[in-house]
Amino acid sequence: MTDRHFTQKELAAYLGVSERFVEVRVQSREWPFTRHGRLVRFSPADVREIEESGRQPALNGPLASRSAA
Repeated sequence: MTDRHFTQKELAAYLGVSERFVEVRVQSREWPFTRHGRLVRFSPADVREIEESGRQPALNGPLASRSAA
């Protein structure tokens, strides 16, 4: 990932979600972002935090013991 900031549209494409999905997360302030006037941008650190916030550990099956380590 570069040091370039993402727009809402670019972040939606990167994450594979709709632009509306991103817009709702911004409006509810669930996701970190930077505002430049009316423009909303996501830094590489914001994107990493968003990706990590969605990570769920395996609770069952063969991968459960690995994620606990």
